[in-house]
Amino acid sequence: MPELDLMRLRFLTTSLLATLLLGTNESLAETGKRDTQELIERGARLYQDYCAICHGKEGIGEPSIPWSIRRPDYIAAMPLNESSRAWHHGDDNLMRIILKGNPRSRTRMPIWDGVLSVDQARDLVAYIKSLWGDRILECQGPRHMSCM
Repeated sequence: MPELDLMRLRFLTTSLLATLLLGTNESLAETGKRDTQELIERGARLYQDYCAICHGKEGIGEPSIPWSIRRPDYIAAMPLNESSRAWHHGDDNLMRIILKGNPRSRTRMPIWDGVLSVDQARDLVAYIKSLWGDRILECQGPRHMSCM
């Protein structure tokens, strides 16, 4: 199977899982669109309380540690601003990662389900998206494959 087909299959599988795990709550943010200032401000407060300690002020992430001196199981908290690939994910996937975690970074990224609500995860996504420029936002999610 060509690599692009595998990537599409992974994306569709992830989207389906996110829908099954999160349901089709109408409070979900919309991929590629800015949210209201109210949601962004609520998300900014949540980000400072839950995310900034690892992902840094304004989503800059942790500095990279050279392979030669880091633990093999250590995964640095990635940037959430547009300097990395957070914008490659749709809103539903970002919310799923916040609430259900990411198997790749399970040792570092907490599972916030039960601590944060779906609405709070949506607010966090609204804040993260506020860190992106208009062009990046237009290309968010599956569009990133053909947009840039």
